[in-house]
Amino acid sequence: MLLERLNDPHWTWLVYLEMFTAGVAGGAYVAATLLELSGRGRSPAARTAHLIAFPLMAVAGLLLIFDLNRPGRFWHMIVQAERYLPMLKPWSPMSLGSWLLLLFSGVAFVSFVDALIARRLFHLGGWRYDRTLHGGPLGIAWSVFGAVLAFGVGIYSAVLMTTSTFPGWSHLSIVPAVYVATALITGVAAVVLVQAIRGQLDADTLGLDRANLWLIGWWLVLVVVFLLTLMGRRDASIYLDDRSLTAILAGTVLAGILPLILHAIRPVGLTSRLAVSSVLVLIGGFLLRYGIVMGPQLH
Repeated sequence: MLLERLNDPHWTWLVYLEMFTAGVAGGAYVAATLLELSGRGRSPAARTAHLIAFPLMAVAGLLLIFDLNRPGRFWHMIVQAERYLPMLKPWSPMSLGSWLLLLFSGVAFVSFVDALIARRLFHLGGWRYDRTLHGGPLGIAWSVFGAVLAFGVGIYSAVLMTTSTFPGWSHLSIVPAVYVATALITGVAAVVLVQAIRGQLDADTLGLDRANLWLIGWWLVLVVVFLLTLMGRRDASIYLDDRSLTAILAGTVLAGILPLILHAIRPVGLTSRLAVSSVLVLIGGFLLRYGIVMGPQLH
């Protein structure tokens, strides 16, 4: 009899939180890129996106480091231990993911510094508040490059799961699309939430919120496709654990259905509505990721 030995993925709550945090950072940076492409790279909403993307990536990196059995050797993921040369394994989603996290963090850091300089907190030579990176041709190129990396950050963990042999994850090709959509809606929601808290609901913020309604609709379609795909699999029962199924359904309602209802009936004022809707999207996005990752491991 042939027995298949599966490795325990050891994906703890630190990993779930890292996936969510990095996804929000990537989605926020994409939101800033959209504003940049429309000539609004120096707008308050774009600056807010740049101010939150790098700190979130720093938190994500720390979460991954703490999750390692030997945190002090985290640099071995990108540097060869003996020769101290860059180590890249194109065939390995984990290796590619490590480089994506590193590169995107670097890009987000430059945009973060640019936003601080725009606030006149300091300057670096000719890099001043009135001569910033973003808001010009170079800013467009930088933003597009960062957005490509941001999409990679949003998708790499899903690719890592679906290319494994772990039951419930393997060959579930819809998951990467769901993860990218989740990163986008939560990233935009984070920017809108910060702007609502700061009381800066300008035209750019409202435009991002309207765009997010369409993104949420797209996300709901992908979630439905994900659930329908599960129904046709022999290992569908893996996701029927009480906690994982509850997380997936609750995430769908919180991040998808309720925000659309709030925007349709408008039961409260604009600021409160945008803040509540954004919080619901963030909570729902986290729950959905938790359900997808936790279901197979609980089983």
